[in-house]
Amino acid sequence: MTLEQDLALIRRNANKVVKQLNRQAAKTINHLATKARNQATKNVAKDIGVPVKTLKGRTRQSKHQRATATKLRAQLRVNVSPLPLIRLLESKANRVWEGRGAIMVGKYAVQRGFIQTLANGRTHVMQRAGSARYSIDVVKIPLRQPLTAAYQQALKDYPTELQKELKDRLSAVFS
Repeated sequence: MTLEQDLALIRRNANKVVKQLNRQAAKTINHLATKARNQATKNVAKDIGVPVKTLKGRTRQSKHQRATATKLRAQLRVNVSPLPLIRLLESKANRVWEGRGAIMVGKYAVQRGFIQTLANGRTHVMQRAGSARYSIDVVKIPLRQPLTAAYQQALKDYPTELQKELKDRLSAVFS
């Protein structure tokens, strides 16, 4: 073998190692993003009494938002808009209890509340707010603060977890 052939072989091997390194880093980043999503949604669902499945549907990660070997960044899109209370009834565990002047859906009691099918065909839990002209509102569960706090908590230890996971993956690949 000539010197040029040896250099070309070394260069090819170095490129393979770099590709493997980037591929494993992307897998690690995607794994940690999924882990953070699961942890955050589970904690928030438990805290506010909403099915985990309902909250998981509010977090999206499309194919082009996942980390790849060329783009080592994952992106999660979280819908933090308030959740209509009627969505709690998707779970069989939650029922509507009607009492004197109030209804209960899951663990939420709504004073002066009722269930109504609106003109657009949707059914919602409504609440009488006062005696003004448009005095009824759709009852919603606020999610912005709990979801934001949960994701920040889940990603707090991200650098150390990334270091540990990457070390484990690379030692498995290169050993």
